[in-house]
Amino acid sequence: MAEGIKWAPYTEKLQEQLNQLALREIHQDLTAGKTLKAYAADKIAKIVLGDCTIGTAKHIGMCTIVPLENYWLPLFFSYWEEQEKEISFLVDIMPTVDSLIDEPYRIKYLDSIQPIWEKFASLPGITPFEDDAVRAVCSIVYTAAVVPIEKEGMRLAALASHTEYLKSYIEFVKDAPPADGEAKVKEIKRKIEAIKTALRSYMQKAYAGAFHGDMLKVFF
Repeated sequence: MAEGIKWAPYTEKLQEQLNQLALREIHQDLTAGKTLKAYAADKIAKIVLGDCTIGTAKHIGMCTIVPLENYWLPLFFSYWEEQEKEISFLVDIMPTVDSLIDEPYRIKYLDSIQPIWEKFASLPGITPFEDDAVRAVCSIVYTAAVVPIEKEGMRLAALASHTEYLKSYIEFVKDAPPADGEAKVKEIKRKIEAIKTALRSYMQKAYAGAFHGDMLKVFF
């Protein structure tokens, strides 16, 4: 039965949103069963979008957008694991400063995302993300779920949370201001590295056989 699964158009829908930016392709890998594309853009160090299948039973997708250290921007992260009967996912704009202290940052980014978080809060299967280290770098408005596929349309309903977060993030990029001073740049750099370390560690543990080390290096 798994052979007949029609996977959600994860990369296609996210690519549609990314195309609003002036992308400069820096890497591409279209090996059988895998799609991986990386870009640079104004104010962005790297954008990576990819997916792969594990046999015929699992479809994994991921998107990371890492800002340049000298811009006042969060880090976008989208993770998608799709099977015949359920979809597990996480999507967030991860703070690159201490958002409890930096009130203007919290208001500009996290408070702006809250209506989207509220929109998907009633999605079936909403749950805290399983990994402590990843949760520690998430914002207070991340969305994570293990969605049961009980009827037609559930895959697209789950995917909508990712496109909505990404759509908002792209608007943030367009008017993102430079970081205010050397101390703030250093803080952003430390936070970005902490986020990348947590995400890379989780993906290595969860998908040791699916994501080769070189593939994870492209993302993180």
